Amino acid sequence: MNEKNTIRSEIRRQAELRNERWRRQSSEAILRRLERLDAFERAASVALYWSLPGEVFTHDLVERWSRSKRIYLPVMQGDGLILKRFTDRNDLREARFGVQEPVTGETAGPGDMELIVVPGVAFDRQGNRLGHGKGFYDRLLHEPGLLKAGVCFDYQMQERIPCEAHDVAMDLLVCGSDRNAELIECRRPRSETARNA
Repeated sequence: MNEKNTIRSEIRRQAELRNERWRRQSSEAILRRLERLDAFERAASVALYWSLPGEVFTHDLVERWSRSKRIYLPVMQGDGLILKRFTDRNDLREARFGVQEPVTGETAGPGDMELIVVPGVAFDRQGNRLGHGKGFYDRLLHEPGLLKAGVCFDYQMQERIPCEAHDVAMDLLVCGSDRNAELIECRRPRSETARNA
């Protein structure tokens, strides 16, 4: 088993040790911290995600903020993602992998977003992200200048995530457990910072 799959297996094992109440309380703490970010408060257009079981729960946040912000959700198109505006829970349909996607909302590109909130299987403090291995988010997030915030539970934080050239790192992470959440401004190696300046 390669290193990424070993991490995925360990995260799944850790997730099974948490109950739904813990996940809900932890999600609330994480999302409260996310909402206090200046970037979130100022943003008119935000890309979020409709959470799957085991992910930081976002349904309430998506519905609440869609009343005052333009909230977009990812929609699978071929081997990539596009963003469609969320209008109502009743406009969602189940797509591949059990993901709920908007059917009729207006489409926007990642460059139209002031903040993109991203789930993941695991993260490290440098902002490296481990997904499910399909590369959907990496392809979406490659546009320069995007502000990317990963959200995760504490057990999803790793010392180091193995990364490859096509992997896209987060700028910020909000990591939480039970009733506490921490904002992590990701530290990148000097060479990567210079490339992105």
